[in-house]
Amino acid sequence: MKKHFPTLLLTAVLYAAGAHAAGDVVFVDVQEVFKRFYKTQLAQDQIRQQADDIKFERETMEGEAKVLKEEVETLRNDARDKTLSEETRESKRNQLEEKLVELQKSEQEMIDFEKLRKQQLEQQNARMSRKLFDEIRETVVLYSKEKGFAGVIDRSAQSRAGMQVVLFANPKKDITVEVLTILNEGHEESLDQEPSTNVE
Repeated sequence: MKKHFPTLLLTAVLYAAGAHAAGDVVFVDVQEVFKRFYKTQLAQDQIRQQADDIKFERETMEGEAKVLKEEVETLRNDARDKTLSEETRESKRNQLEEKLVELQKSEQEMIDFEKLRKQQLEQQNARMSRKLFDEIRETVVLYSKEKGFAGVIDRSAQSRAGMQVVLFANPKKDITVEVLTILNEGHEESLDQEPSTNVE
């Protein structure tokens, strides 16, 4: 984590966004910073890849279950086929019972697999999000200390009722652009124009 920020880069950003004075109370849109942080986009790509892997594994298991269901149906028909000998039909009934147990086990494994992998993906998503928000917070704190701000308010915060906590924020007192510039330094070209928000 950088402790000091490049003067030329921040000077240009401050000129464009409007300079903030020491002692100011400023605002930052943490959700916007999170969404446009290049590491968030990398994390999203990783989560999407794992979700695709889970989908592929699930489809493979579904294919195996489908084969078992077809075998069960064939055995069920054979067990009822009176053109076959009683001995053959009895053998088919025994095989049918075994396949039904196998199918039930396969379907339960599929349910357990999906539940476990979904839980693992959610936990990983939460861990990655916490880590990214911690880095954003540290950057905001360090930058604000260097600039001597009196306080920083997250204008994206919401109340329990779902209403914006900050009803008005002077755009000239907003440091969202500056924070993003610091966090994304050297990675601007890798950013998506309209990043998705899978990681939250």
